[in-house]
Amino acid sequence: MRENYKKEVVGITGASGFIGKNLSQHLELCGFKVISLKRGFSVDELQKCNIIINLAGSTINKRWSKSYKKKILESRLNTTKKITSYIKENSNISLLINASAVGIYSAESKLCNDEYNNLLGNDFLATVCKEWEKEALSVKEECRVAIIRLGVVLSKKGGALPKLTLPARFGIATILGDGNQIISWVMLEDLLRAIDYIIESNLKDIINICAPNPITNRELTKEIAKHYNSLFTIRIPAFFIKLILGSSSSVILKGQYVVSKKLKESNFRFRKPFFTKLF
Repeated sequence: MRENYKKEVVGITGASGFIGKNLSQHLELCGFKVISLKRGFSVDELQKCNIIINLAGSTINKRWSKSYKKKILESRLNTTKKITSYIKENSNISLLINASAVGIYSAESKLCNDEYNNLLGNDFLATVCKEWEKEALSVKEECRVAIIRLGVVLSKKGGALPKLTLPARFGIATILGDGNQIISWVMLEDLLRAIDYIIESNLKDIINICAPNPITNRELTKEIAKHYNSLFTIRIPAFFIKLILGSSSSVILKGQYVVSKKLKESNFRFRKPFFTKLF
């Protein structure tokens, strides 16, 4: 526990989610007091906080109807607007860390994206991220704002990995689509450390949080198959995935090549920079 953080109070929206639960536990171990800002949180709760970490938003991992697309956007914007409206009228918040995703970058480009050299996309998820980030950055004059663009978060404890490895556990590894889509990923452990690092530092504005070595879906499948001694590797055609998932299939059929240049420049080091270190 760090003595200088004993008085810091961190309010977390989305604290009941996979990342939120683990982040709450991590920050408490680091010496912070953590408040879970549940849906409908009050001004009184915000008044107790020095730092807000905004993770709230409906999952993107389901089929998108027109109404659900609206929910994905509004669930993020409404919570963020409530926070920014409060910050504009009050001075107790010194730092807002707002989640975003590498999905804001174009999936059409194979160029490496960092915080200084980037090509943003124009699809649905990119548009959601742009609107979400714009609202959070509206209070950058009132407090330090850090937008964390997250890669695919991997952990044995939950998140995307158990779903990715499930077929391999039964002997069949699966390549999705052509397998060439790039996955910019980060281990949960490194994500939690990076958020703590951002709190400690003076980092602000856009910060990518993903391991320095993105991997293609085909390479990922190969590593998973090797670990689970899969008997077969099959490819699931893109058209079939689109038939089942509709437009949300873009989450797994498209990818962005993204690295964390700001974290590297500030001497943050990923403990698990290679996917093979997961196993």
